[in-house]
Amino acid sequence: MNSTPKLFGLFFIAGLFTACGGSKKQIPNPVSDRATLSKEIDLSSIQTNPNKNLYWGDLHVHTSLSFDAFFSGTLTSCDEAYEYAKGNEIEVFGRKVKLRKPLDFCAITDHSELMGESYCVTTKGAPGYNSLPNQYFRSIFKTESELGVDTAKQWRIFSKIMNHAEEPSRTHPFFFQGYETTAKAWEITLDAAEKHYQPGTFTTLAGFEWTLAEGRSHLHRNVIFRDLVVPDYPVSSLEARNEKELWDWMQQTTNQGAKLLAIPHNTNLAEGSAFQATDWEGKPITREYAQMRQEFERLVEVHQVKGNSEVHAAFWKNDEFAGFENHTFGDPNEHNYVRYGLKKGVQLQQELGVNPFKLGMIGSTDTHTGTPGNTEENDKEIGNKGIVDIDPINRTYDKWPLDQTQRVDEVVNPGGLVAVWADANTRGHIYDALQNREVYATSGNRIQVRFFGGSGFVNGLKDDAMLDDAYAKGVPMGSDLKPINGKPQFLIWAKRDVDGANLDRIQIIKGWCDTEGAMYEETFDVALSDARVLNSNGSVPDNGATVNLETGEFSEDLGDEELQVIWTDNDFNPEQYAFYYVRVLEIPTPSWRLLDQVRYGMDHSKSDGLIIQERAWSSPIWHSPKKD
Repeated sequence: MNSTPKLFGLFFIAGLFTACGGSKKQIPNPVSDRATLSKEIDLSSIQTNPNKNLYWGDLHVHTSLSFDAFFSGTLTSCDEAYEYAKGNEIEVFGRKVKLRKPLDFCAITDHSELMGESYCVTTKGAPGYNSLPNQYFRSIFKTESELGVDTAKQWRIFSKIMNHAEEPSRTHPFFFQGYETTAKAWEITLDAAEKHYQPGTFTTLAGFEWTLAEGRSHLHRNVIFRDLVVPDYPVSSLEARNEKELWDWMQQTTNQGAKLLAIPHNTNLAEGSAFQATDWEGKPITREYAQMRQEFERLVEVHQVKGNSEVHAAFWKNDEFAGFENHTFGDPNEHNYVRYGLKKGVQLQQELGVNPFKLGMIGSTDTHTGTPGNTEENDKEIGNKGIVDIDPINRTYDKWPLDQTQRVDEVVNPGGLVAVWADANTRGHIYDALQNREVYATSGNRIQVRFFGGSGFVNGLKDDAMLDDAYAKGVPMGSDLKPINGKPQFLIWAKRDVDGANLDRIQIIKGWCDTEGAMYEETFDVALSDARVLNSNGSVPDNGATVNLETGEFSEDLGDEELQVIWTDNDFNPEQYAFYYVRVLEIPTPSWRLLDQVRYGMDHSKSDGLIIQERAWSSPIWHSPKKD
């Protein structure tokens, strides 16, 4: 292939990026009701369960309408992504792919930044579709090799686009055709959501990703709507240039009748900016600022393909499970991690009267291949980052040869899932569960978890009898403890993924703040598999579970299918602000790296995480002194 014309085009377009900028005038963005399909369905026929049903979903999905996904080679449409989520077969990079188990709900969250530009590149008949830049961008698919030199040039151009978007005076690139194109792209997303919504069976939620980037830090949020009462197009970080401006836009949108929330993700990559006691200008958080954050940011995505954000081994040296799927840009920062944020939140609540980091926990994939729910370690033949991890040989590169922003070491794991306890599988019920934080995260498996806080729970109850008792005497995950006399009890029940490994243990992580503002935490092993009991020094005896590094086989006969416990906090101090959350761990199993090594002969021997323990994290339960 003659690359001379493309080489000329590279320098031509690169010159335009350095010399040009600007954007079309922003058009009005009113909220309108597009929920035509929903109006035709009688939701009164949907059967509800007051003890809640468990629904599995993915709230972080990118298709070809995301510019970075498109530049990763992804051509998956919104329609195809929803078909995949529902368990139907689609084609990705010429391969037939299908989920082992369908999801119950899904939100497509394409980047609002460059959404209109993506529409014009990918959609025949769109303004500028046949322009030189857009033809050039589409030429990524005309390369002779997935790792060909032409693809490398495309990535260099994409890097220039993204660097331009990160400048303080950032605007849309010169080839932007106006906000009407953003509205058209958004319409494609909404039409797909209407088309695939099947109340009671499969729920679609309108959403987008607001992608604020400062240097390499990730300060991104996925914005999710309760229904299709939505604005004409989503706001981006080119219009709302900081978190406060995003929340102001969300308030304006709420005032017009919409209901929406924002979910931060990849706090592990926030370079210290995730859970600070200052606002975006570096000023101390005020009560008003904390209240706005608590109102619009009810959840945090704790696990996805670019790493885990619960804790980091560098700072939680006493937590033997803190080294799970850690990934950072450069040196890690304690302020990026959710457990620190939860502690900082109760400290700020004591100071301000409002907790700005009162966050439930979810997982999702952040797939850039249009494959929601693709989280199986043994399904990494497709991956979730386009050409970066589509093939076993691609996944062995220490440094991605095409562009430093898409390094293979960012592909830490296949991603996580969000589990929701809701009365029924409809938009309203799923969204309300998210809003109420009766949700939890997993590292990609489907462990079932219940978590209640209260007093007087009856031991040994099962199924609905246990739940009737739990809801009557306590509150579920995501809630505040009700005033009680004495010490609180916590009821935890967990059951293994029927297609996964057995359970190893249940832990409760407690964090609190004393009256002087000092922050503390402690981890309690409250239920152990294989009839084990704690050693006299509080350590957990080994149950002997292993993974064979030559074959990938693991100890399927060890661990328990189900664990249940009522635990009492004997050190409870009613005068202290505190939180509690549950972490459930499976026995050790092989990761995709080890399976690549076993199946394809790839060398991941120098990599961390050949053996993993899949897990789930509940949303917390909080305690506040009576004065609040």
